[in-house]
Amino acid sequence: MTATRKTILVSPLEWGLGHTVRLVPFIRKALGHGHQVILASDGVSLDFLRYHFPDLLWIRMPFYTIQYPENGRFFRKLIPQIPGILRAIRKNHKQVDEIVAKYNISEIICDHKYGLYHKNVHSIFITNQLWLKAPKGWCFGEGFMYRLHRMALRKFSEIWIADYSGKPNLSGLLTHPPHIPKNAKYIGPVSRFQDVVPERPEYSKPFEVLALVSGPEPQRTLFENLLKERFMSNEIPSVIFRGLPPSSPDENPAITQEGTVLLINHARDEHLVWYILQALEIICRPGNSTLSDLAYLGKTALLVPTPGQTEQEYVARHLEKQGLFRVCSQKSLNDEIRAKAQGSRRLKAQVSEKV
Repeated sequence: MTATRKTILVSPLEWGLGHTVRLVPFIRKALGHGHQVILASDGVSLDFLRYHFPDLLWIRMPFYTIQYPENGRFFRKLIPQIPGILRAIRKNHKQVDEIVAKYNISEIICDHKYGLYHKNVHSIFITNQLWLKAPKGWCFGEGFMYRLHRMALRKFSEIWIADYSGKPNLSGLLTHPPHIPKNAKYIGPVSRFQDVVPERPEYSKPFEVLALVSGPEPQRTLFENLLKERFMSNEIPSVIFRGLPPSSPDENPAITQEGTVLLINHARDEHLVWYILQALEIICRPGNSTLSDLAYLGKTALLVPTPGQTEQEYVARHLEKQGLFRVCSQKSLNDEIRAKAQGSRRLKAQVSEKV
């Protein structure tokens, strides 16, 4: 950032909150340097940004509302949606031209928004996935897809790769493909919890397991309901962060208790950090932003990849091989939680006997 005051357009992809939370440190840094920031997104992503930055100007910029399957066969569901995604990219690019002209934008920072570039504006594309993973049986096409991906990224001034440059790293081949683009650089994992001081919320209760639910629908809700049912049936004191920010900055996120489970729609960063640091066990998706937050806080977790999302399945295996995280499939989650509950009961019984 230079001393010259800039007007920066910031836009995340709204397929889950991972792309959105990764932009928080850049927004804070820009504001700290006295720059003006304009937010552009839609849906839950825009709700998140408006909640955390209520004083900033925002623009509704919808992308393609992707349809995720319930059976996990994402690749088959994705193929017929590609024409709609390409149309959305062109529509976003046209809207960028209008925004740049209206607000005199001097820099663009986006996270996986392929239409967010302008020939006369320094445009930055943040990613954790240069190499696109295909499902089993389609891996032969990954090299060709990477060449197409590199061609699409040439339109941007810079590519910022959210991972370590060497080993160990979070994403393996996804962020370390052969021949990275010339305009790319590694910026390390990006956590929104940098410089956040943990604070215990007033509504906190003793708990054992923390679940961080994230990602697009319907898998987000399916994952939440599965966790809630298993926690309640096994009587595990637990907390589920639902990843649902309020639709208005003035609205307080809902907090409810169902059996042994405390459900929290959304929370301030200092409260979420407190929960993560206090948790005896964490269960989450292997999304890059979540993994970056855990790495920053020095915590590990049980990773449950979204069924059918090949990049999450690959990352989970990559981290398991390095001995950094444990992994289980969504189908096997019930056995993991039951074993956790049985182990917890044995430990409590042993403590009671000694007392």
